[in-house]
Amino acid sequence: MNRILNIALDARSLTHPNGGIGRYTANLLREFVSLESPHRFFLYSDRPFQLGFPLPEQWKVLTGAVHTRGLSTLFSQVIFPAWALKDGIDVFWSPIHVLPILLPPRVRKIVTVHDVGWKRFPRKMIPGSTVESMLMPLSLRLADHIIAVSHFTRSEVQTLFPGTRCKIDVIYLASNLRANGPVDSCPLSRPYFLFVGSNAPRKNIKRMMEAYIKYREVSPCPLDMVLVSTYRWSSFSITDFIEANNLQPCVHLIKNLDDGALSSIYAHAQALVMVSLYEGFGLPLVEAMQWGVPLIASNNSSVAEIAGSAALLVDPNDTDAIAEAYIQITEDDALRSKLGYEAKLRGQQFSWKQAALDTMMIISGL
Repeated sequence: MNRILNIALDARSLTHPNGGIGRYTANLLREFVSLESPHRFFLYSDRPFQLGFPLPEQWKVLTGAVHTRGLSTLFSQVIFPAWALKDGIDVFWSPIHVLPILLPPRVRKIVTVHDVGWKRFPRKMIPGSTVESMLMPLSLRLADHIIAVSHFTRSEVQTLFPGTRCKIDVIYLASNLRANGPVDSCPLSRPYFLFVGSNAPRKNIKRMMEAYIKYREVSPCPLDMVLVSTYRWSSFSITDFIEANNLQPCVHLIKNLDDGALSSIYAHAQALVMVSLYEGFGLPLVEAMQWGVPLIASNNSSVAEIAGSAALLVDPNDTDAIAEAYIQITEDDALRSKLGYEAKLRGQQFSWKQAALDTMMIISGL
């Protein structure tokens, strides 16, 4: 296509800028702006949001005033198609798994799939799984093109939805943290392991912490543990776990970090721990690798794919294996140095600029 297109996108994830999909959407939009594309973009959201960069004059933002989570999907399914019809939209891109089902037939439809955890796990494991179980299969059927964020996710989608095989491509995410400048001094006085993510059950924090207790029982000089941006979701409370096991002196909960503070936390970590039961990509892996931080990672789903040779891979169901990885990182300086070197090299393979170029080619139909 050589003509100027009207391109709309579901921008609701931008109302949660620290979430993985919010970061994905914002970083691609930033790169789209730098590409100086002639196309006109329309950002649709159920509520206002803020971006940390200016948008071109020809871009348009339309927002509602929905403040109830349960109404967000209804708003997008009813209002977005009406806006698309009024704005003469040629292409609609959803970066969050589902499309507005009632979009005009003439609109070319593209959807990004980050994972299909709702299909692989019980509903209690994945937030929002009820909505996705209803809308995602139909969205995949309606989509003209699908973007998967990893080869693992593409394989999952193709296996579960065979009709997608000829219309799905992989485009990796990247880190929006910049590792080429100075960082703040280390915020903690003692070396530490690092976890970054939510407290959703699939993140496997309970086993991660049970392994940490085992590790502290046998290590003569155990590292601390830092958990960033965790919150209570499900029956497991990390705060209660810390108190029950008297871990307050060595386990640190940190919330609501800006990118500068988060960069400092990453840069001084001895290793990032991601032993999830299931991931579609695993953005903290790439963020940590920007700083040459070794990884302790699951040997399953997309985690092993993204971590590559920068990680000690473990069975996420085996607390003894996780504890042993803690010990290896603590006691083997040569291994930690090797993994850090591999992490730095691996991290250079993930680029938002390349992701934006590849995404734009799909959106524009090139």
